[in-house]
Amino acid sequence: MYDGGMTAKNDRTGGDERGTAFRINRNSVRSLSPTYADAFLGLVRAGEQLERTLDSELRRAHGIGLRGFEVLLHLGVFSPDGRLPLTQLTVQAPLSQSRMSRLVAELERDGLVSRETDERDTRAVKVAITEEGLGLLRAAQDTHYDGLERHLFSRLTRDDIAQLAKVTRKLLRRVDDEGAGSRGA
Repeated sequence: MYDGGMTAKNDRTGGDERGTAFRINRNSVRSLSPTYADAFLGLVRAGEQLERTLDSELRRAHGIGLRGFEVLLHLGVFSPDGRLPLTQLTVQAPLSQSRMSRLVAELERDGLVSRETDERDTRAVKVAITEEGLGLLRAAQDTHYDGLERHLFSRLTRDDIAQLAKVTRKLLRRVDDEGAGSRGA
């Protein structure tokens, strides 16, 4: 998939698919071995395809994209009072701070969220879901969960889903650990 048709005879690493991530061709150019390429590109492409499809379905049916839905979901489901600090939303989503600020501004313009000053820290901003935002979240949830079922879960066995959850937790834990180190600098 990734190696542009290279065959094992061009592989100077011995072709050990399980132990060798890279191959070197006759021009001394490294590429991923087929198994590693399939794993990497499969993960990236599947995630991108799923995100585009879910986003398109939500926009078409409810006029809100996947990231906006996700913000409403975090506020309406994972927050005890429907409010979260903007910094926490940024970590949970996860989007860059500037992208999250723009998204919250769009959602606020549409009447789906409001911004308020944090009582304990006047420099901090809390984002709150509005009644209109809660109504849209309720209306859009079936579209979202039906899309997840159709485009992801129905294609996997329960064991596949458990394994996928285990692998993605492992990958995200590593990214979080590395990100924490760079954020602290």
